[in-house]
Amino acid sequence: MKHTYLGWIAGTLGLLCFVSFSAYANETLIIVDDKGSVNELIPKLVSGAGNAKLEENDVYKDDDDRKAALLVEGIGNDGQKFNQNMPGWQYKIVEKPSRADEFRYITFAWKKKGGSGIQLQMYGQPGGWGHRYHAGVNEKNWNPSIRVSDLPREWEVHTRDLFEDWNEFTLTGIAFTAWSLDHGIWDHVLFHQEEDDPLADLSVDPREKAAAVWAELKAR
Repeated sequence: MKHTYLGWIAGTLGLLCFVSFSAYANETLIIVDDKGSVNELIPKLVSGAGNAKLEENDVYKDDDDRKAALLVEGIGNDGQKFNQNMPGWQYKIVEKPSRADEFRYITFAWKKKGGSGIQLQMYGQPGGWGHRYHAGVNEKNWNPSIRVSDLPREWEVHTRDLFEDWNEFTLTGIAFTAWSLDHGIWDHVLFHQEEDDPLADLSVDPREKAAAVWAELKAR
């Protein structure tokens, strides 16, 4: 019986170690999720004729926040807000991320009111602004750009494999492009290492799993 109990303890601790490791196995760079991230992002979007603001009413509901989004009014010639040299950005898009500054996937949710198209652009080398996704019509014919869907009149979420789409590059900037009136809204925008969306509504934080294991261990 003693050996059985010790075996159970060892197995439980082994599970705990695995869970603790998993908490850091999918490094995530959150761009837009909650009010704090949007308020931090807006002053950094220093270029573009569009108007960027915090949106708290029309937000993407199927994530772990449900409280804030980035709205860009499609005014001016380009209808966007961007920065090709975001402060501190020197992120590597690679096939097999193994460091905290390396990523492979992007997940984003968006919605468009008015107009006929919406676009999300990333700046990096090589390729400059040549890393784009759009829905609906590519209004400015800014290419290369991958069309991911029809115009999203309601919230849509997409996860893309950046390495598969664009090969390896160093990410330094981003653009939120509403193009024409009325506006585009972005939420749940993040870069991550593994394909699974780490901010999905039904996902469980591995650190919460670890806490649960400890609670069960103490109870027994």
